[in-house]
Amino acid sequence: MFYQNLLHELAPELNPAGVEASMRLQYGTLSHLPREIFVEEAKVAATCERQSPGYLRRVADSMGMASEYDAWQVS
Repeated sequence: MFYQNLLHELAPELNPAGVEASMRLQYGTLSHLPREIFVEEAKVAATCERQSPGYLRRVADSMGMASEYDAWQVS
């Protein structure tokens, strides 16, 4: 949840569970990443979502994070 809260702070217009899932596809673990990478990856996720609407939902589903994604949708 720490990563999702950080991502929500950095990009409140995006679903942070979807952004986290997208980052985990690339990096696996996130604990070694500096804040600057989270900022850049939020921008990448926004671009992906604009170019392919539903991308963040699909990647969250594929990473087993659908319930977390849904929880942010109602927040």
